[in-house]
Amino acid sequence: MISNLKMKSMTKVDFVWSSVKDYANLLPLYQHVKTLNWESEFYKIHRHSFRNRNVLKKIGSTIIIAFDQPLNRLRKSGWEGSFIYVEHGLGPVKYYTYKYDFFYEASLLFFPGPVFQRKMAAIDPNFDRGLLGGLPRIDNLVNSEIDREELCNRYGLEPELPVILFAPTWGGKYGADFGIRNARYLQGLPNVIIAPHPSDYRIARKYGGVIPEKKGDINPLIRLADVVVSDVSSILAEAAILDTPVVQIELPAYPGCFPEREKRKTGIRISEALLRTEEQTDRIRRPFKIAYLDEDWVMGHTCKPEDLQATVEQALQNPGEFSAARKYWAQQSCWKADGRTCIRMAKMISHHLNTGEIKQVEN
Repeated sequence: MISNLKMKSMTKVDFVWSSVKDYANLLPLYQHVKTLNWESEFYKIHRHSFRNRNVLKKIGSTIIIAFDQPLNRLRKSGWEGSFIYVEHGLGPVKYYTYKYDFFYEASLLFFPGPVFQRKMAAIDPNFDRGLLGGLPRIDNLVNSEIDREELCNRYGLEPELPVILFAPTWGGKYGADFGIRNARYLQGLPNVIIAPHPSDYRIARKYGGVIPEKKGDINPLIRLADVVVSDVSSILAEAAILDTPVVQIELPAYPGCFPEREKRKTGIRISEALLRTEEQTDRIRRPFKIAYLDEDWVMGHTCKPEDLQATVEQALQNPGEFSAARKYWAQQSCWKADGRTCIRMAKMISHHLNTGEIKQVEN
């Protein structure tokens, strides 16, 4: 059994981030390991290398990341070391998960849930440095409580009416049909609260978006919601963990999903055979097909944007209709969402750093 570890022999490991999304997901894990007296710091890695000079003087030889951007910036600044990868979301529909070379360079990689493990196996069945881990920020979601009346008063909502949370994936600045821009189809419904993806904060005010008080933390809003409206965002699985009804918006394309044109020119791992299979998918018939798998990530009502109001009302009238599907995809997208994710991850990371082994921890 791997101990709970307040170990003097613990190898130094630092956490690095560059965007709100990876910051929000790494923060709970960082806060937990500090309670174990690990020698760890949490650094923001900037776009311009000169701003990272002080970080390069202090950072260790092993880092924990949830996005490849800070890794690339460090390497361009001359840092040479190893990294552990923790995923930053629960949306398996996105095509880029495990598509790029950097995933395979990780000394240890955590799968958020079994469906992600299956994605990796479809791309590279020989990958042997992955463990089931879950998502660190889910600990806060399942362990937290809210004051519904206080939150409703804060956001100008009626506590006695159902709360509708619209929280789309990114892409609002790239197209009129993406992300937060679909909020226009909810105009007229009472008690709607709009939570933008962090990359859409700049245009969120135009649509009445609510910017979280803490970077990337919309857990209180998820707990407040009686129904969650989204597209292919990770928030769908987060709502499913709480058994909250969801409505999924059907679009012909989503940012970060097939058939979006690949922007990277190098470092792509997908085989031609797997790519051809993916390109042959009927996106109109299967808008929520999971990249590289013959599975559809559907856990609630689905509809075209123009039918959102009627579908939201239907979901509110029949909250238990898709409960079995929500339970299934909650478990498949986020392994053991029991509030102990950071505890297990810390044990697995410590064991790896001290022994070089990859060992699954169940408790």
